[in-house]
Amino acid sequence: MSKVIGITADVLLDPMPRINQQHADFVPRPAVDAVVTTGALPVALPHLPSDQVSSLLNPLDGIILTGGPDVDPTFMDQEPLPALGVTNRDRDLFEIALVQQAVARHIPLLGICRGAHIINVALGGTLYQDLVTQYPAKQLKHQQAAPGDQPTHHVTVTASALQVAVGRHPFVNSRHHQAVNLPAAGLSVVARADDGVIEGLENADASVQAVQWHPENLWQHHPEELDLFQSFTDRL
Repeated sequence: MSKVIGITADVLLDPMPRINQQHADFVPRPAVDAVVTTGALPVALPHLPSDQVSSLLNPLDGIILTGGPDVDPTFMDQEPLPALGVTNRDRDLFEIALVQQAVARHIPLLGICRGAHIINVALGGTLYQDLVTQYPAKQLKHQQAAPGDQPTHHVTVTASALQVAVGRHPFVNSRHHQAVNLPAAGLSVVARADDGVIEGLENADASVQAVQWHPENLWQHHPEELDLFQSFTDRL
């Protein structure tokens, strides 16, 4: 039987002209297609009350946590800085519970961009709320102006399951202004941009893996990014 991979859904928060689009849940189609291509079965995970997470996990073999809005800094015992973007506290509450319970049950996780951030926060790490105002090093451009399906900078990946999948110096896209600051206990930094910004996290057995870029938008033209999804499915 195919492995079942849950993909966390974002929600449309802006006013929409059609009633069924108002607060509609959605998952990125390229992520769905990537999961199907690996031979797994994708299912969408809209955010639910935390007390329903345990039942939601029962049929899942793995979870992909997708991109989306900024993480509410109060989950890191911080107050919001002026450059903080849109947040969705309900989604944060759901995904923090999802991560914590999945780790307790050893259900593998793959975090993408915001997904990397929420994994790190859920496990006790912290984020830069805004790289431009908080990160001291000379920076690369982490909010690219190029189309989102085009890579714009390289990252360096150390020896890890991530390196086996994507190589030592993958060329990646970059659409973020938040980033991991202090990694959570049990997570190792396995990839960085040339300016030092953390681009990849992994635990000891790679059952928790997270990347800062968006492989779902690259895999059709960059085979190593499909290898990232395939290696995740193969670990389930």
